[in-house]
Order: sequence, then structure tokens, then C-alpha cells
Amino acid sequence: MQHSKYRILGLVGQGQFGRVFCASVRETPAKDSRLTSQLVALKELSHQKAPTSEFLRELWFLITLQHPNIVTCRALEHTATGRYLVMDYCEGGTLRNLLKQDRPLRLLEGLQLIMGVLAGLDYAHRRGVVHCDIKPENILLTLGAKGWSPRLSDFGIARRLPEIGTTRLHQEISPDATVGSPAYMAPERFYGLYSPMSDIYAVGILLFELLMGYRPFGGTPGDLRWAHLNQRLSLPDAIPEPLQAIVKKSLEKLPARRFSSASQMAQALRLVMYDPAVRQLGDCIIPWEHPATGSAKAPNAETESLPPAKEEKTSEAAINLSQAVRSTLLNQRSLVVPAPLTALIATETYLYAAAGTEVKVWAQPGSQLFSGEAETSISMPETVRAILPASYGCCVLSGQKLYWLSDRTWEPQCLLDLGLRQGPDACRAAVDPHARWLTVAVPGELRFYYLAANKTGCDREKALKPIAAVPLPEHYLPELMFLDRRHVLAIWSDNEQKNPQTTFRVYTRRGTAVGSVRLSASVGQVLPTPEPYTLLGIPQGGKPAVLSMKLWPLKVVRIPLESLPVSACVTSWGWVLADVGGQILLLNSQGIQIGNFSGPAASKAIAPWGKTGLAISASTEESSHLHFLDVSVESANPRASFPG
Repeated sequence: MQHSKYRILGLVGQGQFGRVFCASVRETPAKDSRLTSQLVALKELSHQKAPTSEFLRELWFLITLQHPNIVTCRALEHTATGRYLVMDYCEGGTLRNLLKQDRPLRLLEGLQLIMGVLAGLDYAHRRGVVHCDIKPENILLTLGAKGWSPRLSDFGIARRLPEIGTTRLHQEISPDATVGSPAYMAPERFYGLYSPMSDIYAVGILLFELLMGYRPFGGTPGDLRWAHLNQRLSLPDAIPEPLQAIVKKSLEKLPARRFSSASQMAQALRLVMYDPAVRQLGDCIIPWEHPATGSAKAPNAETESLPPAKEEKTSEAAINLSQAVRSTLLNQRSLVVPAPLTALIATETYLYAAAGTEVKVWAQPGSQLFSGEAETSISMPETVRAILPASYGCCVLSGQKLYWLSDRTWEPQCLLDLGLRQGPDACRAAVDPHARWLTVAVPGELRFYYLAANKTGCDREKALKPIAAVPLPEHYLPELMFLDRRHVLAIWSDNEQKNPQTTFRVYTRRGTAVGSVRLSASVGQVLPTPEPYTLLGIPQGGKPAVLSMKLWPLKVVRIPLESLPVSACVTSWGWVLADVGGQILLLNSQGIQIGNFSGPAASKAIAPWGKTGLAISASTEESSHLHFLDVSVESANPRASFPG
């Protein structure tokens, strides 16, 4: 977008009246100005699809309604190519995206989400605005420390009440009086009537869908009209009785029998959350599986068809793992390391483990170098703090120096003396996959180096000097990783109780700032995935969960878990998570559980071993046990225990 304050990062959606883009805010409108970490959504409003009257109506509503659960309109952007509403960017996408996930919420999280929708509606209703199109596609999500927060959007067909505060039905005679989404429309809306209770009816449909995974009424638009007007509501036994009463009241055919206001429905939900029958199910993940089908879909229900989910290519290993999982020890043995492990890192060629001043190396099964399980032990001059894998070897980071280990000799060569005296964790480092570029974070500065690598590794005769240095204003060091050969990522995670956040900044390998994004949640362990610019993260605080985070443009998928992971790794077929009790959970790359089994308790680190194997370390204060497991297909019920 030329001469604009915004730089488009990517297309994130297709609305009724045009496309929606994620954009970053520039410091100045100049084309080459620095990008800030502030993201916005640019909603394109084409003249053909959005007449000026519709455009002005939505603009008026968005400017008038200022509430945490309603998307804010920040500006109006006109360019030579079109006109855009500049709005808050919501990294979680729409509620529809969330509903497409496999059981994405806990019960209490779902009820809190509905209460957020009701809070936004109550604010709008008190100011004489009826949304008239409440549906999952028009509810956007932002991630906070406690989970998802909803924000109402798309007021394109909203209506103003002639009398603010009234609950009477109003009728508007116009060509679009009955425009809306039939699956979520209240009975009176089919006759051009509307009131705040019309929105409450739509929220009742949302609540049912969150709980069960399908809507109470389905079929063609004609069938839906008849069902909303005449069909008796059928509630599954899976819904606790106190919740059933709220769903029934919100979905009454006659508006006068529903909740009289959004705040009244929210208060009913707030009270029911303390009901013993609901509270004991609070951490249960919804939608509940239907007992007859084992899925969250209605048996034999003719529901209105939804847009098909994009088919993803799944590796052969993932297909096998989705059938069943069994764990066995390779050669029925574990390796005892006489010191606590400080690093366990895997590449396609090698597995590296560090304990004290030793680095142990194994060739990966399936690689050309594999010839059994013989290990190579390398003694280092100092205690090893981290291992940075690369082609033909790895970099080893101690408290003050960086060494290179070539797979030709495995002799440590001092690559860089950082000259630090602040302590063992006074620096962070990352090396690119081909061992040509190095980035080091030290207090107050981010340094970039070029490693004169050749085919044999990183043989160097001269002391390295940084080719660039960037000041770091933060008082603590970022975690570093190369996203590809040209870009390095710096991650700052702040677990402050009142304002937790994680900042991601991308630099070129020569130190030029590319851009940054900020997440309103604190993320602890962060791992790269095979998908470009996509990370796996374990959030700190709140309920157990794992995050899939795409950086450009920022998109976040949150997957609730039964227990908090303490270690994780990314494999070619998915993700592996371990909790403090040794329960190992296997997810495919879409975040769907494909197996679980019992592993060693208090596992400190996990790494891939071959195509389907895992290496798991369990440490004590004096030693570590390194277990090699093979994950393979055996039976229909993937429940295996860890031997020994």
C-alpha cells in the first residue's frame, strides 16, 4: 500500500463486503519507515459490494461503540486502490475458526467467552443498537493470560432502536429487513422484526453449539425458518440441568419469554458457574463427545453445511500414529549419565546431549551415519549451557565462550570469547542451519557475526568480530532462533501478573530490523516447527494449554490440555508434550491428539530419535537417565506404560 501508514502483512479473511488484511503500523507514512509491533486489521469495503449507506452505517456504529468486547474502529484509510476500515487486529481469528478445532475449550472457558459476547451486546443495546447478525464468523478472538476474549464485529446490518432501553419489537420495512444468517436468526427476524432479545436468541444458538459441537436446528434455509418458528428444542442429557435452563430460556420462540436483557443472561451464567453440577465439570473439554457416536457431532443430524475445512497433507508416520501408539525401549535399556543433562537437541543427522562438561553425540537411526547406538563423548573446557545444532556439527555455548564441534574430528575449537563475568546465563546465541551466521545477545546488545564456513565445517584462524550490533532496551535477554537462513527471531517473554506479554522481533542476519509482533500472554518454551514462520509455544500461567503461533501475519491457535507440559519437542509428524508425572501426549501438526502413554516421571527434555522414536531425559540432582523409545502401531487403544 503506497504512501500509507500501514504495511499489509497478509490476507486473513474474506468478509461479506470485501477482504480483511493484517497490517503493521509504520512510524511514519514513508515507504521505508520502521515497522512497529502494533498490528491492525484493514477491512476492505468495495464500492460494488458495500454501498456508501452501508459503509457509513457500519462506520457510525464502530465509532460510537467503544467497549473491550467490541472491535474498535481506529481510522478510515483511502488509497488509490480502495477504502478500508482500520480496526483492532484479533490474532485468534473468528469464533468459527475456533469451533473448527478439535474440542478447543474447557466448559468454564466457554461460558466466560459467552459472557464476554453478552457484555458487548449489553453495551450496544443500552445505546440503542441491535447487532442483528450474531454468529461465529462475526465474533473475533484475542488471546489473554486467561484464554480467549471475544470481540463483536461486522455491524453492517445492525439496527438502531427508536426508543433506547425498550424491549418492544420493532419493524423496519426495507429490502434487507430480513437479511442475516438463518442458522442463528430468531423467529421474529424472519418477519423483519427485531429487538435486543433477537440477539439473545442468537447467543443461545452459540451457547448450544459451544457445548455440543452442532446447532440445535439444521437444514436448508427454508427448513431453518420452519425449525426456528415451530420445531421443539431438544436438549442432550450431556448438558447439566442448570445450563439447560439457560439454553431453553434464551431460545424461547416468543421474545417476551427470553431473558429481558443481555446482562440478565450473563448474570444467570455467572450464577450457574458456581452450581456444583457445573463446577465439577468446569475443566472438562467441550464440545462433549456424544455417547452414541464418540464424536462431538449430532448423530444423523441434518445440520446446515459448513465451509469444508482445508485438507492438510499428513505424513505416513502421523497416519500410523493416529491408529494406535505403543512405546518400547530400544534394546530394552536406558543410558545413565553421571551428571544432570543441561541440553538435549536433535537434528536429522545427530542427537546431542550435554551434561556437565561433556557433550555426547549419537548418529540418528535412518541416517547414513547410523551404525548402531555407539556414542561419541567430547570433553569441553567448561560447563555446557546450550547446544546450537548446524550442518556438519554444532556450536556449544558455555557461560562465557562459544565453541565449534565439527563432525570430522569432534575437537572443540573456541569460536568466540564473550568476555562476560555476569554469570552463566549472561548470554544467548543462535546459529543458522548452515553454520554461516551467528547472533549473540549480551546485556544491552544484540550482536551479529558472519562465520567464514567451508565444506569441512567452521575452521577459523582469526577472532570473530561482529558485523553489526543492535542495542537492546530490555533489561533481560531474549531467546534466539533462526527462522531460516536469512532471518533470526528474538523472543522476550514477560510474566508480569497484571500485564503478561510476549514480544517477537525479527531481524535479518545482518542486524536489520524487519518487524515485530506482540502477544498478550506470556509464553515460556518456544520451538520452531517445519511450517515456515510457525512456532509451538507453552504459555505460562492460566490453564494448561499449548499454542501454535504463525508470525506473518500473526495467527494463534490455542489447544487446551489436561495437564501442564514441562517439556516438549517438534517432530516431522507432530508435537510431543510431557507433564511432570511422565504422561506423554502426541499431537499431529494440526493439534489433534493422536496418542498418549506413560513415560518417565519428571522428564526434563524430549528430542526426536529417528523417524518415530523419542529420546527422553529424566534428571536427578546428581545424574540423568536418557531413555530411547520407539513409538509404533500395535493396538486400537493407544494406552501404553513406560517399561522400567
